[in-house]
Amino acid sequence: MDASEVQFAADRMLGRLAKLLRLLGYDTCYAPDASPAQLLDIVLGSQRTLLTRGNPQKRFAGVGHLYSIMSEQPPAQLREVVTHFGLDTHSALWTRCTLCNSPIASVEKASVESSLDPKVFSLYEEFFRCTGCSHIYWRGSHVERILRNLEDLLKSPPG
Repeated sequence: MDASEVQFAADRMLGRLAKLLRLLGYDTCYAPDASPAQLLDIVLGSQRTLLTRGNPQKRFAGVGHLYSIMSEQPPAQLREVVTHFGLDTHSALWTRCTLCNSPIASVEKASVESSLDPKVFSLYEEFFRCTGCSHIYWRGSHVERILRNLEDLLKSPPG
């Protein structure tokens, strides 16, 4: 399933999972201060699938699109969600801000110069800006590390 086909809302216990899903390009609403009732309103007012670690019958009765995550650790949670929903883990990488969930857009290098460390500005040519919070991204050495970590996260655990 590609990133345009599914949207998620993650409860307050799934912040790291929400960030990982955003990294993969999936629209994932995460509001850690939202009460269960507020999160329920978000889900019912949209086509989002609610991801929860809690008791769904107790906290989110009546939600049709709900997935209760069994795994306790974020890497296992990510594998569980990717497997359950058949998510595409490559085509939409780095299209959403991991901080605020808004789309990321390519920007002219000159437009971000005043916002960057001079060394970063001189080393890289391609920059992206979050359309929501204006966070700036670039494909630095950290990207390869993130890709390796993500690949390791998505591997099935031994045993």
